[in-house]
Amino acid sequence: MVKLNVQVIEKAFNHRTNRGMIITDRNRLIVALNDEIAELTGYAKEQLIGQPIHHLLDDGRIAEKFELIWEAVLESGYWQGELDCYVDNGEKRTRILTVYALSGATDECYVWCLADAETSSSSSESEQMLRAIYQTAPLAVIPLCKNMKVKDWGSAAESLFGWKREEAIGRSLFSLFCEPPPHTAMFSYPLRKKKAGECMIKRKDGTLINVAYAVIPVTDSDGNVTGYVVMFEDVTRWKQKEIEHKRQVELAKKIQQSLLTPPIQNSAVTMDAVYIPSDDLSGDIYACYQIDRDRYGVIIIDVMGHGISSSLVSMLLRSLLRGLIVRVIDPVYVATELEKHVQNLFPDEVNEIRYLFSMIYLVIDTKRKQIEYTNAGHPAGLLVSEDGEIIELDKGGLAIGSPFSVPFEKEVIHYRKRTRIFLYTDGILDEIDSSILQSMNKIRTYTKMYSHLSDKQFLHMLMEEEKASPSPVDDICLLSITVQ
Repeated sequence: MVKLNVQVIEKAFNHRTNRGMIITDRNRLIVALNDEIAELTGYAKEQLIGQPIHHLLDDGRIAEKFELIWEAVLESGYWQGELDCYVDNGEKRTRILTVYALSGATDECYVWCLADAETSSSSSESEQMLRAIYQTAPLAVIPLCKNMKVKDWGSAAESLFGWKREEAIGRSLFSLFCEPPPHTAMFSYPLRKKKAGECMIKRKDGTLINVAYAVIPVTDSDGNVTGYVVMFEDVTRWKQKEIEHKRQVELAKKIQQSLLTPPIQNSAVTMDAVYIPSDDLSGDIYACYQIDRDRYGVIIIDVMGHGISSSLVSMLLRSLLRGLIVRVIDPVYVATELEKHVQNLFPDEVNEIRYLFSMIYLVIDTKRKQIEYTNAGHPAGLLVSEDGEIIELDKGGLAIGSPFSVPFEKEVIHYRKRTRIFLYTDGILDEIDSSILQSMNKIRTYTKMYSHLSDKQFLHMLMEEEKASPSPVDDICLLSITVQ
């Protein structure tokens, strides 16, 4: 945006105003200047491009005063006063400095105007200079009187709103909108600080447009507001793209949630789950399958990160799970096969694509009354027996996608009576406590305390105890399984 503004504003430099005009970016580096600067300072253009603006300025307290000037410009969008400047021969001269902020929806640039204090006829030349900016700026830059009536109306304003210059000057700004925006209160005077936002406005021909706006009060030397400069930029296309993006994400969210397998519910095994994405899309998934009459495969996965990229990886993994679990079954072999599949999908040369994810996969055998599992770098699941013993499901290996190659291992746990298994992703830890250790201790306590409840009641009590946010920092996936 700064580049675009400079290209257009440079057209204004062709107007001879006997004033030096400099454009800087938000870092106060000079990006453009007119020929008068050379006359006023003795420097050539190529000596100043890319230099900080304070390279030209000094009054004995330059650092302190310059920061005050910059603070005033950031706050109100305008500053004017006298300042001592160096010329190329080292001589110091008093200049009148006027600074204006020119902002768009995506960036800002700043116009610095220098005039000789002895020869300046500030009023008329300032008007000429501002008029050149109003007429050539790519944004609709509209100067207003204190009562919000239009003082000038450039070609960008005419193109944006449809009103000609002779129709607009002298009228209240809001009388030019067929339906004043609901944000008009933000413009109401006396306004002493720069304000910005977005709203919808109806043009002269009745069409609606989305605009980004900034309102800058102009003050006199005593700090009294004498008028305003309002800038508008049409952001309708960006808004339309934003709406379409939200629609696409909502569709993807529905597709992702439809891929979650329904929890198993029968006389031998019951399950329930909580699934809360931090964004509209999640990198967490779970799946459960009945392998045969007596065996059930359950898996929970947490893809690194969250949002669109991690959700795409998780949905890709989801497409592999049923075939692997029903065909391969054994936890170690399933983890190994899953790692091979992912390595083939994301070869080493595509190193900008990350696929690191953790998981717990377990096989419940109700005939043998045993649970086999492997944990690939995932937070330890918890198994609570009928007598209250807690076993952590932490045996296995490293997260899949890790640069280190370590063989997976599994553990076999035998049970006799009703047993509760609780699996979760690490998003819940951030919601429970700022200390990960404290969060894990609380989860152990709740899992044992509420093990007598049904899966659904247990998960409800856990969420209620910690008042988990509906918009968590990280994805949350909880899975409760009860084996009879």
